[in-house]
Amino acid sequence: MKKIAKIIKREFLTKVLTRGFLIGTLLGPIFIIGLMFGPAYFMSLSTEEPMLIRVVDYSGDLTGALNETFNDTLKNGQPRFLFSPVSPSEYDTDKTKYRQEIESGASTAILIIPADVMTGGHLTYIAKSISNIDLIQKLRNGITDIVNNRRLSQAGLDPALVKELTSKVKLETVKLVKGKEKARGFDQEYISSLMFLMILYMTILFYGNAIMRSVIEEKTSRIIEVLLSSTNSFQLMMGKLFGVGSVGLTQYIIWAGLGTAAFVIATASVPAIAGFISLSPTVFFYFVLFFIIGFFTFSTIYAAVGAMCSDMQDAQGLSTPVTILIIIPFISSFAVIKDPTSELAQVLSFLPFFTPLVMFLRVSLVMPPWWQIVASLAINIVTIVGITWLTARIYRVGILMYGKRPTVPEIIRWIRYS
Repeated sequence: MKKIAKIIKREFLTKVLTRGFLIGTLLGPIFIIGLMFGPAYFMSLSTEEPMLIRVVDYSGDLTGALNETFNDTLKNGQPRFLFSPVSPSEYDTDKTKYRQEIESGASTAILIIPADVMTGGHLTYIAKSISNIDLIQKLRNGITDIVNNRRLSQAGLDPALVKELTSKVKLETVKLVKGKEKARGFDQEYISSLMFLMILYMTILFYGNAIMRSVIEEKTSRIIEVLLSSTNSFQLMMGKLFGVGSVGLTQYIIWAGLGTAAFVIATASVPAIAGFISLSPTVFFYFVLFFIIGFFTFSTIYAAVGAMCSDMQDAQGLSTPVTILIIIPFISSFAVIKDPTSELAQVLSFLPFFTPLVMFLRVSLVMPPWWQIVASLAINIVTIVGITWLTARIYRVGILMYGKRPTVPEIIRWIRYS
């Protein structure tokens, strides 16, 4: 045990006392949050200017209602939309002129309203960029409302009364936790779970690869031979696994502290943020627990891959199946988010390689019965013991093998005779 403890200490200090660890610890959460909230944030920072839209109304009936319907204003009080009518004859005579306006930036778009718009004709939106989904959806919905109101009026119905009678019913989401009701929005539930899921997935993948790289570096530099002179291969492998795993736990503890501080500061300045992200000590406990399960499940395999390879080029190809074993559960997790109580979610949460991500999601979304959590942990612990036994046999022979990558029959012989 003393030798394993020394190896753990060595691995821990060599990983923690590096610039990469400090940068990853500080920037990792920022990167994850940036992936989720960055696009919306940068869209909010975009320069707001009135949008000049040329309107060619072949129906001759809707142009006047556009300004009344689209009465949004910018932060400076200016109208967001400026609709400039163009007579159909003028547009048909010189279409190039109006297209050049768009190219030069003098106008934003051309909106063509067909003569049969009241009977199902299609609108046409011509612009330099058609990637602004919100804008296009807003135009479509607004003009649909105008057309529907005209149809109702023509049918002798009062559009205002119809709108009142067909108004949407608001739905408030309340989560039932141990017989108690707890108001909780969909955004809060989804964003929190997705954020933790991505961090769990990325850290398991990162530290698994770190194990593999560490083994290969020690092989190529021949340090492994020096280490084996004072310890055996199993002690070396376990020390490496526990050492790197403790680095991951240290990083999680730092992230928890930084996240809590940032959450408190953010909610104090912008209280609305509390409605999107939920921090629960119980969820964090399971987050750490399933990181440990996931780490040992995959890192032992990565250690075996590192022992079988002599350089990183060989390792890239051999580690691909292991990486796929992580990616598939990650992709499957999105089905679990949709319905964490489904039969599929329950079955996947018991399967080795799926448990760390799937069972964690079930815990964070709808707490499963305690026996299911215990059973999934027991199954995965047995799996880890089995993988560790196989890896130890491969590791014992592989760390001293150089040259070409071993074939499958050779690996089987290592397992049988080592």
